[in-house]
Amino acid sequence: MQQLIQVRMPIKVDQHLLFQRLFSVNIVVYQVYSTEKYFYFSIRRKDLPVFRKVRRSLKLPVYLVDERKKGIIQPYAISIVGVIIFLLIPVILAQFIWTIQIESESPENNVLIYEELKEISIKERMLASKIPSEQEIRQKLLLKHKEYSWVHFTKSGSKLTVTPMLAPTQTERVIKDAPSIHLIAKRSGVVTDFELIKGVRAIEKNVSVKKGDILVNGFVTQGDKRIITSAEGKVFASYWIELEFELPKQVSIVKPSERKLVIQKKSEKKTTFWKEVVLPKPLQKYLEVGYVQLSEENKFLLNEQSMEKLIRPLLYQKIINELPADTQILEDKILQVTIQNDKVKGKVLFLINENIAIPQVIPQGDEA
Repeated sequence: MQQLIQVRMPIKVDQHLLFQRLFSVNIVVYQVYSTEKYFYFSIRRKDLPVFRKVRRSLKLPVYLVDERKKGIIQPYAISIVGVIIFLLIPVILAQFIWTIQIESESPENNVLIYEELKEISIKERMLASKIPSEQEIRQKLLLKHKEYSWVHFTKSGSKLTVTPMLAPTQTERVIKDAPSIHLIAKRSGVVTDFELIKGVRAIEKNVSVKKGDILVNGFVTQGDKRIITSAEGKVFASYWIELEFELPKQVSIVKPSERKLVIQKKSEKKTTFWKEVVLPKPLQKYLEVGYVQLSEENKFLLNEQSMEKLIRPLLYQKIINELPADTQILEDKILQVTIQNDKVKGKVLFLINENIAIPQVIPQGDEA
């Protein structure tokens, strides 16, 4: 490929004379065009010494531009650059979070959690590398939303999906004519929060307590006088538990898939819909319509890399079902994973946040 030098001259120059002289010394001219003030053409780099002699003889004002330094890209190079840019754009865009989707049980909670995420600087159009760790986000959300026991995060491309899971419901018994009580710790831990109805705190937040320590006093002291009020409420504390697990190397997992709209005749046997569609009253006698949740079974061969996607959710489900209501799993740490004799064995530490307050009757002598 020929290396060209672009020449710029004032439009008033005698172009006819100039080109005659150039042709007479065998200088080939390329890419000739003009503007209001200048005209342009290009010559081969090897002809530059001869061109300079012609310019000096005609005493012409000349401005030269090296085409290589000018940064002109040839057609084939444009194609290559275009392909590279085309391939790089998705890679660059994937470094950002463009969509945050909250999948809770109600639109109101979606808005609340979205605002909580914004408070910890998680929002659309941010670099994915700037997102805090899942454990840090989970702890902040769960400590503010006691109705959830776990928050699951899924990042797919530039989309972050946040799925909070409700804690098991607890039926509280109403005890009439119950004796006055303190609230004491049923186990050791670090106190994180109080939700009191009655009583006076015996300790402060972020303080370690042991099993049997009084958390909330069931009396109020006014000078030398002690007024029995009893204590009622919840005291949350965090503590670590270690869980050992053993699973077959091949497991089958049934998980929800798509939701299907079902339209059928009304029958005595009530169909359990995931979401029922309310029909006009004249049609309710004959038809029932709703969405059903379908499921699919997948078989997986477990290995050490399965910990994140498979084993952790299984262990979470096991431990959350065994713990009381209002329990949250704030963090987990894998201690060990081994595969022996078609079994996957390991140990995991869980940071649990739970209501550790249990009642203790105030002795008769203390009620005075």
